Amino acid sequence: MSWQQPTRAEIDVVANVRRRTPEIVPLARVLAAATRIEPLLLRNARCHFFPGSASEIEYFLWFSPLVASRSSSEVVFHAGAARLLLHRLWRHERERFDEVVEFVRAQTRHWHPEDRLEQDLRLAALQGDRDELRSGVEDMLKRLYEESDEPARIRLARWGARALATIGAAGAGFDAARLLTRFAAVSLGSTTPLPAGCAPERLPGWLAERLPASLRPARLSVEARYDPATRAQVLHFVAPGEQDDAIDLPTPLPATLHIAADGQQGGWYVVRNGTRVQLAPASRRIALATITGQRYELLVDLPPGEEPSGAARIVLSHLPEDAEQARAVARWLGTRGHLVRLQPEATTAGEGESTSGESSGQPIHLLRLWSSAARHRLQESRGELPLADTRSALLRVDPAVELPQAGYGAGTVLDVRGWRDGQPSEETGDFLRQLAAWLAGETPQPVDERDPSVGEAERLLAELENPRTPPPRRLAIGDRLAEIGDPRRGVGVREFVVDEESAAEPPLSDEASALLAELENPQTPPPRRLEIGDRLAGIGDPRRGVGLDARGLPEIDWVDVPGGEFVYQQGEKRTLPAFRIARYPLTNVQYQTFVDAGGYREERWWRDLRRPKPEPSRWPQGNRPRTNVDWYEAVAFTRWLSAQLRYEVRLPTEEEWERAAGGPEGREYPWGAEYESGRANIDETWGEKKGPWYLEQTTAVGVYPHGASPEGVLDLSGNVWEWCLNQYDQPERIQPDTSDQSRVLRGGSWPFNAANARAAQRVRSHPGPRNDFVGFRLVSSAPIV
Repeated sequence: MSWQQPTRAEIDVVANVRRRTPEIVPLARVLAAATRIEPLLLRNARCHFFPGSASEIEYFLWFSPLVASRSSSEVVFHAGAARLLLHRLWRHERERFDEVVEFVRAQTRHWHPEDRLEQDLRLAALQGDRDELRSGVEDMLKRLYEESDEPARIRLARWGARALATIGAAGAGFDAARLLTRFAAVSLGSTTPLPAGCAPERLPGWLAERLPASLRPARLSVEARYDPATRAQVLHFVAPGEQDDAIDLPTPLPATLHIAADGQQGGWYVVRNGTRVQLAPASRRIALATITGQRYELLVDLPPGEEPSGAARIVLSHLPEDAEQARAVARWLGTRGHLVRLQPEATTAGEGESTSGESSGQPIHLLRLWSSAARHRLQESRGELPLADTRSALLRVDPAVELPQAGYGAGTVLDVRGWRDGQPSEETGDFLRQLAAWLAGETPQPVDERDPSVGEAERLLAELENPRTPPPRRLAIGDRLAEIGDPRRGVGVREFVVDEESAAEPPLSDEASALLAELENPQTPPPRRLEIGDRLAGIGDPRRGVGLDARGLPEIDWVDVPGGEFVYQQGEKRTLPAFRIARYPLTNVQYQTFVDAGGYREERWWRDLRRPKPEPSRWPQGNRPRTNVDWYEAVAFTRWLSAQLRYEVRLPTEEEWERAAGGPEGREYPWGAEYESGRANIDETWGEKKGPWYLEQTTAVGVYPHGASPEGVLDLSGNVWEWCLNQYDQPERIQPDTSDQSRVLRGGSWPFNAANARAAQRVRSHPGPRNDFVGFRLVSSAPIV
């Protein structure tokens, strides 16, 4: 049982704060006991524990790198950083720790009982108090069972998912934590992946009765295909036909499913219609289980002569000081079907075991564990460590360790990350595919996750949900759904034609590749760029940063903007720290995740903000910028996404926005000193004519790549005006409020001229209006962990 362990980035954050602003560390250590810090708590803690201290340290702490998310009403520390700070107090100043806990509990008596319980559970986890942890979770489970209101039960499920993930209680070994974890997973679907240690098991009847009645169970069929190139299987999840065997899932799609090949531990995956999961090595029997414990077995006929090997011929070579880490890696690879023989590496002549051959005469696949100790050893030997006559590669478990020069197995490097978590992830999946390809002597090929037509069907259904969609368009949508397979329950089934003779998967659509190549051509005219963007929306836009990630959250393509001096407005020199800015404005499909997650119903995202009812974009294509949102909605979205990503994202200040658009030298436009026709979606014909183009609408984000900023950020001129965080008349004021003080818009838009698309152009707007020419993009100055 442990509170969330600090990451490497969080350890660095704490170290940097101790070095640069040591005066705030004692106060931060006191406040780390609270799950969130309100201004009054901050003031009272300073006055109580550090009487006579300067009030400025409150400001420095409020805006310090320790903060993961921030609003005018509260800040939240990075969880790992808070644990690091509080653990030191608990270990070395126990009386002070007890005083801090008593003070924080007294200062947070006005909180909701669930918030106070979550705070108490974190403290109990830090101290290893299993009895208090068990009692707290059992109390919440009892409240959930006794709650008759379904929305309230869903709210309690969200609490359980958040609290248990933070304190690590899922692997604690007591029944209440496992039951609450599983109830949350079923109630919330794929938005709550199951943590490590949760084996497939049924919910007891008394708790299953409390599941939301609004759940719409889904069904999926699964097909297994064998890839002879990698000696692996790919499971394809498809909509079942009327006569097909299918998995009955307890939740709507996407859903969570446990998959384990014969003899392997397996893991949890999020699946939907079109998902593909690669398993290596291949197996004749695959066990599938839902999050409610319903079990299925898939029996597979492998091609003649392709019996499962049962073990990959891998030798993991390591230095003696890395023996413990090597054993841990070997055990983890064993759960993935690879038998590994450990071999200490020679540090002097005659030491170590031979790797030159085996009794079978088959070649050895040698992995050398690359660590800081191995790097130091290589430097001491001046790069003269012996290489065995085998196929070798480096296995690097810490990306911070610098790679060697050519030789010593550096020709092939396999980076493995996330393996200690015990959960399937995109990073571990990529590593296992690389490993399978290396064992087969080939370069791994990426496996597409979704059928493009599946995304098209979802977008068409979203259009049907829009009350503004006219009847002629509804007719066209219905006919298109009939062509690609209507996924709605009760309407029909979708047919999949599978070529059984070929295990090869189609590469990225030739059409998509050709369209992206057209966008890169500066001679492609704006009307054609408009068409290309909409076609990409129809077939599935493959560009990073435009859609969603594997978790169903907005995938933000962050661009690093270096800190330092830059030219602001009319030649004024200013300085900014480094920050990250999104390559594109936020898109329709990305904002919709906030709407679908109930973002407009959750009070916590709207503190000090006006909350309207959601209004759809005028142009609904998924890859176009999200318009028709006011400043309050944009801020609420950033609060919600910060909570999902566990680091702070927000609107840019106009200083940050101008630095990204104009570069350090203060360019007039992102690409240079003069406007050039065809580089941005604006009205070039308005006023002082700059060109012949006026599209009279938004375009998909990023379809003018030759209009990029010095760091490669797109759409900073034209397409949509973008909300900035600060007020217009008082730029230093960035806190949200409902005073209707004017905020800043930057960047120009599709119905405005070139003068408005300049990097230095400031425009005033009240925060409340919603327009089809205004959107927003995100920045982050927090470490991404």
